[in-house]
Amino acid sequence: MAVTVDQVGVRGRSRRMPRVDTRIVVGVLLVVISVIGGFRLAAAADHTVGVVALRRDLAANHVLVAGDLVVTRVHVSDAVLDGLVRSGGLSELPGRVLLFPVPADGLLAENAVAAHPRQGREITVPVTPEHALGGRVRLGDRVDVLASFTKSTKSARTLTVVHNAEVIEMVRSEGLFGARAGELTALTLSVPPDDAVYLAFAIRNADLDIVRTTGSSGAGRDSFDGTQLR
Repeated sequence: MAVTVDQVGVRGRSRRMPRVDTRIVVGVLLVVISVIGGFRLAAAADHTVGVVALRRDLAANHVLVAGDLVVTRVHVSDAVLDGLVRSGGLSELPGRVLLFPVPADGLLAENAVAAHPRQGREITVPVTPEHALGGRVRLGDRVDVLASFTKSTKSARTLTVVHNAEVIEMVRSEGLFGARAGELTALTLSVPPDDAVYLAFAIRNADLDIVRTTGSSGAGRDSFDGTQLR
């Protein structure tokens, strides 16, 4: 059968590949690249570390059990991380004693647990930040308490009423309408039994200053009075 020229032309056109819209191809490639890049960025950004936190509010001297503890992942500086209990230490915590009150979801610091409860007396000391290291006191710090009596008189004197007390709680202001919220207002200290009465007297009759002694050596001067200025 004879084939005409027109029929050949029709068959040739029918075998041509369909045209692809290059804009669609470019769009798909961009989406794929962005998804892959997002996965890589997310993987690179995961520098979190597993640390131990508490499931509920716990008071000082509470004996920890497994149900009190949970592992959470955090992203913190190395300086902060060095003071926290890592997830690898979770199994060693049950049976240990919590030295400081810690709120629910609070991260557990290494210096917040011990094998035995404290043996001292606990007393709360009202302070202001300017007389307590600008408010930069930390739980577990060791401090001396200095008391200044009869200031601005010839009989003025300053005495060290407590040596090497341990900071076990920091009381902070809730603030009125947010003003000065979080400002340090008091410290709860664990002190030797005989020192508690001296500290209570000083709280009511003197101006107090907190001196951090953590890591320092030597007791230093215990007292000073106005006569020594002559």
